[in-house]
Amino acid sequence: MARFILKLGAALYWGVTRLRGSLYDLGIFRSYRSRIPVISIGNVTVGGNGKTPLALYLAAELAARGWRPVILSRGYGGRLKGPQRVSATNRAEDVGDEPLLMAQTGDSPVYIARSRAAGARLIESDASGDVILLDDGLQHRALARNLDIISIFAGNERAVTEFAKGELLPLGLFREVREVALKRAAMIVIAERRVVLDSKGLAPIDTRLMNTLPAAATVYRSFFEASEVQHLTSAQPLGACRVNAFAGIANPDTFFESLEQLGYTLQGKTSFADHHAFSEVDLQKILAQHPGVPLVCTAKDAVKLAGMSVELRSQCAVMRVKLKVVPSDAFIVQIERKIR
Repeated sequence: MARFILKLGAALYWGVTRLRGSLYDLGIFRSYRSRIPVISIGNVTVGGNGKTPLALYLAAELAARGWRPVILSRGYGGRLKGPQRVSATNRAEDVGDEPLLMAQTGDSPVYIARSRAAGARLIESDASGDVILLDDGLQHRALARNLDIISIFAGNERAVTEFAKGELLPLGLFREVREVALKRAAMIVIAERRVVLDSKGLAPIDTRLMNTLPAAATVYRSFFEASEVQHLTSAQPLGACRVNAFAGIANPDTFFESLEQLGYTLQGKTSFADHHAFSEVDLQKILAQHPGVPLVCTAKDAVKLAGMSVELRSQCAVMRVKLKVVPSDAFIVQIERKIR
């Protein structure tokens, strides 16, 4: 009975998304076309697919080649609707954890806007860049784009199995019909979302996943390069030791595995819902599990600890990672060809 209800919900979801997509395809719903090139970085399933690290990576690579990229995000989880530019001193509860992370760790301007078309207009008015990176923009068709890049998480068996099934919400994980969404992508990035010490050691992409991808799209791989764990208050490195890890992200197991890959011994690991708003009580409970053992979280979680007491924050460390796409040169060359 429960599965029947989920199937009914998926059928209804299919009807709504298909109708909405058709209205854009027929030009009944209009898309705003910015005078600045727009690159959408999106996904077809719910959950963490590595879009935000990919946006930061692409911004840095384009900047190194003379572009002035600007990141535009919905600002999920924040109370402000925008459009507005994000400052590194903003609060996560106002602008969202991912936009704040990008503003604090990247060198490119970051904007938030519930209406991405309004966000693009503000970027144009501010003259703050010459290419817009639309974070989580695949389903937001009110803003036209020059290029769609889809990031697909394939870091565990469940993710690959669910992708191969292709079932729509709420029965499965898909935001829209898999084949329809993938057809819009010129480039697809298969995301590991974990630390890989040597890219040559990457396992081949699962054939179940490869068989679903359109032949016209170019496929790349992404992973986290080995980085370090830093004390939150001093930014000094935390050497390999026993730690108590916690995360409020989708697919947290890849974070825990990455810590072990870097030589840390996990005394405990606690998972919260994606975008969880941490309280001091949360941290006190985790600390009580293993007194004296440092806490380690992701960079996305760390931006939400800013308002906590210095005493609590001094017992925390953050794992800093840097995304890598392979083959990197071909990835950027293809993008530049699309937006020039």
